Amino acid sequence: MKSRASRFRFVLALVLLPFNYLLATTLTVTPAATSNLYTGVITLAVTGLTNGQPVKVQTYLDLNGNGAVDPGEPLLDVFNLTDGGASVIGGVTNISVPFDSNSATGSITTALSFAPPLDNVVGQKIYRLVGIPSDAFAPVTALSQVTNAAIGQSVSGIIYSNGMAPLPYAIVVALTATNQNYVAAAAADSAGHYSLALKAGSYVLLPALPGYYTDQSVVPLVTLTNGMSATNSLYLTSGPVALSGQVANAGNSNALGGVFLQLQSGNLFEVAFTDTNGNYTASASSNNWKIKVNPERLARRGYVALQGNALTLNATLGNVTNANLGLYQGNALFYGNLSISNAPVANIPIECNDNNQLFHGKTFTDANGNYAVAALVNSAVVGTNNPWSSSANTGDQYATVLVNYVVNQSPEIALTNGQAYQQNFHALPVTATISGRLVNNLGVPLSTIGIGAGAMINGDQYGTSFVDTGTNGDFSFGVADGQWNVFANCCGSDGLDGQGYYDPVNLHSVTIPPRTAVVNLTVYPVGTPVLNQLERISPTQFGFNLNGAGGNNYTVQFSSDLASTNWSTLMVISNLPGNSVFVQDYNATNRQRYYRALLGP
Repeated sequence: MKSRASRFRFVLALVLLPFNYLLATTLTVTPAATSNLYTGVITLAVTGLTNGQPVKVQTYLDLNGNGAVDPGEPLLDVFNLTDGGASVIGGVTNISVPFDSNSATGSITTALSFAPPLDNVVGQKIYRLVGIPSDAFAPVTALSQVTNAAIGQSVSGIIYSNGMAPLPYAIVVALTATNQNYVAAAAADSAGHYSLALKAGSYVLLPALPGYYTDQSVVPLVTLTNGMSATNSLYLTSGPVALSGQVANAGNSNALGGVFLQLQSGNLFEVAFTDTNGNYTASASSNNWKIKVNPERLARRGYVALQGNALTLNATLGNVTNANLGLYQGNALFYGNLSISNAPVANIPIECNDNNQLFHGKTFTDANGNYAVAALVNSAVVGTNNPWSSSANTGDQYATVLVNYVVNQSPEIALTNGQAYQQNFHALPVTATISGRLVNNLGVPLSTIGIGAGAMINGDQYGTSFVDTGTNGDFSFGVADGQWNVFANCCGSDGLDGQGYYDPVNLHSVTIPPRTAVVNLTVYPVGTPVLNQLERISPTQFGFNLNGAGGNNYTVQFSSDLASTNWSTLMVISNLPGNSVFVQDYNATNRQRYYRALLGP
């Protein structure tokens, strides 16, 4: 029998224990197991908290499946939750940031989208709940299993390290063949063997594992028909050079764990994740490397990603350290709903960008078609009154439900700090097809150029996704009834500028119906002067547009005889503003009068 003193010390010890130890904090994940084609949400339920208790959720990819967090296993995500708390901007809850939907005190219920890249990776994840402060309660974990869906198509094989030995627990990622959007992933077993079930379609198979890179020029392209299985070996290389740094909040320098980084050097590609202290390390080759931050996985923290590459690192001389990156938390918000005939659509990617293409936000609609995505405005980084716009990414693999629809876009909005702007999206059924061919001024077809179209319908601006021209310069896409402006993408990876061309017409108008319309585009080498949009202004005045490359000098000449070698100068345009200028001839009295433009002087 215990003495009175012993009983007193025992009771005193209980009194001195943190209250949450007595409450037995728990974490539950529902569903605990899903297939990789699951389209619902993952619900986290936390109990045993004090009123208003903040907690941190860490999500690890349990590569070896032992249920414990082991060194080297990627930290996929980190976010905070507060009993009764939510992220609010302009009076609107940012539903992309996990929040407590449970009104009861001392407990938290939150739903996580299953759509962001790597959430559906076949394998096991560990959700780890940590107190804030860390000694508020002992960390607790819950497991979540993703299995291959029971469908008839799959890819399998072995992932090798340095071309020799099988690499345990590496990851295979399936990307769409057309635009390399993420589709699915699977972790290999201890023998490097992987198996991934996929819908019928064409995919690029990309191996990945932090600390290794792959050569994208040799990764397989696989086309799966119904009931087909394919086998492919994949290869990863451990590089001799280490790239390392920290990712932190640019405003307060707080470290950001669980940030998904993509590194690229030419055809070489690698992934990395920051640890709980925001640090990352990549094993690379002796080249220049570019680092990009994945925007989808930042939405849970309310951050925006830098558009394009965030850092360029010179590893030609050896290891690179202190390659630090600051990320910005949004201070404005786009929110709303996406529907087809008033029926909400889930898991559709919604994006927002500033018009200077500096920052990018991306999220997904929830089960009710609702979304919220953060923007960054009125700061020294993006400038004051730099407008933003939002749109549904109908070209993403998640948006296949919208393949036969066109969706409206938001106008450019000069958001203010703390403003929430409502933008609802409505999908209209495709009723017609616009097709055509893109050639240069010599009639040579141009491939891999993005072609799209926009239209104002019922007061809303609609736009199609870009489709790339084929080897014959051909293109085709669906549209709804209305007057559309067809255009070639000017810039970027599938832009005209990458091949040294521009389109002087820019917008090619076509009215739908008819149900099939043809619009052919002719483009010119950058700098080539083109005259168009001719206009008789008065009996003595004639005008037209001169199109060219901004900043160049052009000489505009005229003649009354096309066969003559004697041309007179109408005007010299120095440093062409933009890409076009209106030219007016005040003495166009001749019945015949010809014009030409020359580059220079």
